[in-house]
Amino acid sequence: MHAWLQAHGVSAASEQVRILPADAESLIPADAESLPVPLSEEEALRVQRECAPTAIADLEAELLGFRETTEDWEALVHRALTAGIPAQRIVHLTGLTPQEIGGLAQARPSAASDAP
Repeated sequence: MHAWLQAHGVSAASEQVRILPADAESLIPADAESLPVPLSEEEALRVQRECAPTAIADLEAELLGFRETTEDWEALVHRALTAGIPAQRIVHLTGLTPQEIGGLAQARPSAASDAP
């Protein structure tokens, strides 16, 4: 973002520069100059977090953490089943339903098919 501002002859420290999330266009006065800055997904999330009230930013950070931990939950359950953890124990530890675990257990290749 700093490189983009420099390329346009604008200092990031300028009192007149405000960086707002894309959905905050209604906060820009009608007579103000507005330049869209191309942001990566990570930069856009940072801008949104910095502009949000602390309580909202904290909840959004928790939701992002949740997404990261649940992204590959099926692979984690497969690993647990392969390691011999009983399905009921996985249900208890994860909060998943017995049907979800059962479906994965049935989809899992049997140990016999893994043998050479």
